[in-house]
Amino acid sequence: MKRRGGSAGRGKAPGRARETWLSGEAPAPLAGADVLSVALCYPSSYLLGMSNLGFQSVLGLLRGAPGVHCERAFRADGRGSRKGQDTLAVREGATVESGTPLSEFDVVAFSVSFEDDYFNMVALLDAGGIPVLSADRTEDDPIVVAGGVCAHINAEPVAPFLDAVLVGEAAPIVGPLLECVRGSAGEPRVERVRRLSTVGGAYVPALYTPERNALGRIRGFRVERGAPLPVRPAEGPAGMAVTTVLSDGAFFSDMALMESSRGCGRGCRFCAAGSVMRPRTWRPAVEVLAAMREVVAHTNRVGLVTAALLDHPEVAEILGGAVDMGVEVNISSVRAEAVTPEIAALLSAAGVRTVTIAPETGCEDLRRVVGKPTTDEDLFRAVEYIAGAGIESLKLYFMIGVPGETEDDVAAIPRLSRELRTRFLKGRGSGRVAVSVSAFVPKPRTPFQWMPMAEEVHLRRTLSALRKAFVSRPRIEFSGTGPREARREGLLARGGRELAGAISAVVLEDIPWKAAVKRAGVDARVELGRVRGADEIFAWEIVDVGTPREKLAASLARARELLEARG
Repeated sequence: MKRRGGSAGRGKAPGRARETWLSGEAPAPLAGADVLSVALCYPSSYLLGMSNLGFQSVLGLLRGAPGVHCERAFRADGRGSRKGQDTLAVREGATVESGTPLSEFDVVAFSVSFEDDYFNMVALLDAGGIPVLSADRTEDDPIVVAGGVCAHINAEPVAPFLDAVLVGEAAPIVGPLLECVRGSAGEPRVERVRRLSTVGGAYVPALYTPERNALGRIRGFRVERGAPLPVRPAEGPAGMAVTTVLSDGAFFSDMALMESSRGCGRGCRFCAAGSVMRPRTWRPAVEVLAAMREVVAHTNRVGLVTAALLDHPEVAEILGGAVDMGVEVNISSVRAEAVTPEIAALLSAAGVRTVTIAPETGCEDLRRVVGKPTTDEDLFRAVEYIAGAGIESLKLYFMIGVPGETEDDVAAIPRLSRELRTRFLKGRGSGRVAVSVSAFVPKPRTPFQWMPMAEEVHLRRTLSALRKAFVSRPRIEFSGTGPREARREGLLARGGRELAGAISAVVLEDIPWKAAVKRAGVDARVELGRVRGADEIFAWEIVDVGTPREKLAASLARARELLEARG
């Protein structure tokens, strides 16, 4: 192909980071006229990118694809960077392996997990010498695509920057996409981009135009002939996602990440995991343990990535097998009602030092509103079990600004936290309890996609009240997400293409976010604060991830019934 990445040094990584390829060693660079060069970009720091299982699994797919040469790129000063590490060798807009500018590759692919990283995507394109807007690119520019969680949920705010959005599992889409790019070499760019729409799971924004009514609401989509509507995720088997390369410069230093399950069946009304990761699948214990055995020669630290580990029907076998192999396990949050004395003992034996539980709200009835019917007794039992197993730290996650929240609900957060702390520390000389609070953000493809977001002033007042309530409790560490950042996330989460200009203005013109949004003609307060109409068409509905709108609406109706019952 025309563009080519440079020679890649084996094991080379940003700064002082040491890398270990689980396949043995870093693949040698390919050469030849038919080699397709791909720059895989994580639009944040190396620290976070190398700790992201989605990025790692796609890296493995691209590195193993025949006739493909893949290198990586990150933001030099992205979210989560450590001073003196990422800035040593990560050159903005260039790959870490060879320092080749992004513009020199055939394909530039982004893995996007967080709305805030939209700004980093624009920064990387600009620094890499690629026109930010797809419409401005010429025959000599790469094909620019994006996948990841944000692509599944709502990619519309960055749609004008992308030639294609990849929806669904990576395994069944990567091969056909690369073959399409390879097969269209030499054709006019507009035709090359158009041909991408023939690949299952590839959404080409240029082929769709949202049409709006006098109020600015979407009334439909104009679709170019031959383009599918809706676009549906790629279909096909997806292998177990496992870390491709270990790095001591990752946030989870030298930890092999692996997928024990995919999706979630719990139905929390604020979470899209059950809607966008379908169908829900469990990796058999024998498969998970086999993956562990393959990595123990390189590391004894394994992170089990899943929405709800303790829901796995073979969780005891997985944890017991890890203990037998001497593997130290890291997990995400657990469901309180799934914790038993036996499971707590296995977690402790597997080296779990911190257990995270997310009550979400301080009151049981408000928990039922958000779709998480965990009782206080469930929480008390779980905390006593994990304390009895000798686990050192407890983390609690709560949300503020949820639909129907009252002052009593807010006051219940420190009250419940203190009770959980008392039970966790009872009879112990030491132990750490931390509480983290974030603002509720209505997300697309959830029952709460129709609901308003709390005003910034309300979130600030609530967060301030909670800080004061916790300050007199030195044995509870307290942290909270800033309301301004949460409101920005909220606007991006349910926004459309009208926000692309604001995003690029922040990055390229150094305009403050609120001013950029206003210049784009968007009234953030109105968009965040209004209740969406039952029949309103949403920007993200060009893509259908498989959860019927009627199912989400029925869940919202049930939440409203519960709110009315609260008075």
